[in-house]
Amino acid sequence: MIFKNAIHLLISHFGLTFKFLLYKVIVLAVAAALSAAFVYPTLQFLLSSAEFAAVAKGDFFGELLGALFSGSEGFWSSFSPEMQTSLRSFGSFLADNASRLALLGVAVAAILLVVRFLNGLGNFAFGSLIDSRMSSNAKLSFSGVYIRNLGRAALWHLVYVPLTFVYDVLVLAVCYLFFVVLFSVISVPAIAAVASLMLSVALFLASQAVKLTLFSHAAPAMITDRLRLRAAFKKSFSFKGEKRFGPLFSTYLVTVIAIMCVNVLCAFATFGAALLVTVPVSYLIMLCVQFVGYYTFEKKKYFLTEDTVIRPKEEKTNDNYYDDFDEV
Repeated sequence: MIFKNAIHLLISHFGLTFKFLLYKVIVLAVAAALSAAFVYPTLQFLLSSAEFAAVAKGDFFGELLGALFSGSEGFWSSFSPEMQTSLRSFGSFLADNASRLALLGVAVAAILLVVRFLNGLGNFAFGSLIDSRMSSNAKLSFSGVYIRNLGRAALWHLVYVPLTFVYDVLVLAVCYLFFVVLFSVISVPAIAAVASLMLSVALFLASQAVKLTLFSHAAPAMITDRLRLRAAFKKSFSFKGEKRFGPLFSTYLVTVIAIMCVNVLCAFATFGAALLVTVPVSYLIMLCVQFVGYYTFEKKKYFLTEDTVIRPKEEKTNDNYYDDFDEV
């Protein structure tokens, strides 16, 4: 029900997609400017070196793929002697330029955090737009909502972005270790590759669904009920006495899988052109699922379309069991 109503809500307010796309383009422009200023000079220095050119001449990526599949044992020996010599030379070059490499890593991490922060501010503002349309069918301007909620959105994402950044890094590390262990355990290479990839991706998708479920009620609580950050976190992480973790987890898992499939298929079918629509739609459907889930479990009525109102179901008893079949 949550997923179905979220789809209806997205279709009813599909015009937000193009505003979201414009915002994403602005964020990408900021990221490109920061990268050109702080990342590109150091990256160009490293990639234009003779040591890197020696590595690039060989089949580095093919040998790296074979080394990764080999697991922890025999990783280095999987490279050819020539590639090992080139890699040692390139490693010495990187060691001599450790300060530049450290600054490059800090710059990349900082830009990623800035981009996630800006994306989060946009998500908060678009969440406010969706909430206003659900609660009162009001159509507010994005710029006004963005500025009005800037302080609370910044406070929320100063906590949310670092937490989820660390979570995602740990998840990727666990997925890689899971992949390597499975590949080394299964003896048949073809079966090992397929099984390792399948289960590692499944683990990644499930972990993302868990993350989305845990944080699902935090932002809507701040936007809809105007709760403070601590109270919003408490409401989001409190599942005691509520049967919402299972429904939310399954909804988010289906949504994540659907988003992944749609974006990959559309990217291949249209040579990437459809991503201009599917990427902002992906973010918006997540917001719709988040707010529909919040309104549903908080037993709030909301506008699904301009002339359709979803009312919360009452607790069914023998007297009113048939009264809430028509919920519109």
